[in-house]
Amino acid sequence: MQAPPSGGSPPPQPAPPPKRKPARRKPAKRPAAKKPPPSQQQPPPGQQPPPQPPPQPPPATPPPAALAPATLIASIIAALSVAVTAAGLAVALAKIMKAAGIGYLALRAVCVLMMSWPESPLEGTGPAQRYMVRQNTLRRAQFMWSACKRVQAAVVAARSQNVPVRQAVRDALATEKRYMAQHIAASNQRVKASSAVDGAAEAYGNLLGWNAYLDARTSPGCRAASGKNFYADRPPVIEGAPSYPGAVHPSCRCWPSAPFRGAPVLP
Repeated sequence: MQAPPSGGSPPPQPAPPPKRKPARRKPAKRPAAKKPPPSQQQPPPGQQPPPQPPPQPPPATPPPAALAPATLIASIIAALSVAVTAAGLAVALAKIMKAAGIGYLALRAVCVLMMSWPESPLEGTGPAQRYMVRQNTLRRAQFMWSACKRVQAAVVAARSQNVPVRQAVRDALATEKRYMAQHIAASNQRVKASSAVDGAAEAYGNLLGWNAYLDARTSPGCRAASGKNFYADRPPVIEGAPSYPGAVHPSCRCWPSAPFRGAPVLP
């Protein structure tokens, strides 16, 4: 590069680039303060706040629906069919019995009693026996449910009177034992009567005759049924309940025979 001539002016220098101004950041917008609801706003000075309504209680929980008796009986039948011990029977029925208002103390006491019920046949050989086996199973469960209610009532009465509860349970069970003995005798009588009906049906067919001893001891229902016919596979309604000859009541002396020609059929 050659030196500039002596006495001459220096060559012009290029202009510096313009300085950029730093960008200003906009301040962030603050969220506007939310106004409290009218119920929480402070009244102006000197003004009384409006009266607030009293707090409403939470809605009451509706009570559980009452268990249908058929549901209870079905549960008892299922538990009795598989129970081996009283403790197992009580465990199987504890939840549903609690919902029905039966305490565990009363339930356990009745379960011990029910396990002493003699074993009954699970099925019959003829239509009459099969029907009576089902009836005995149903009535056994109905007795247990009634016994639970009676023993539970004895527990409640003992607690309200401040008397020993266990003694009250023992006294109630003594009464239930007598009731159970009557139920067992009636069950055996029904099985015996149905066996006689099945035997007569094998000899004479499904249509049979109803016979009763007619004397001063004969009940009105048996007297009215005597001399009429009935079907072995469908027990007629005698004195308000389906029954076979010999099982209408504890002292029934009726028996089945060949059908009476031209006689009406009992409903």
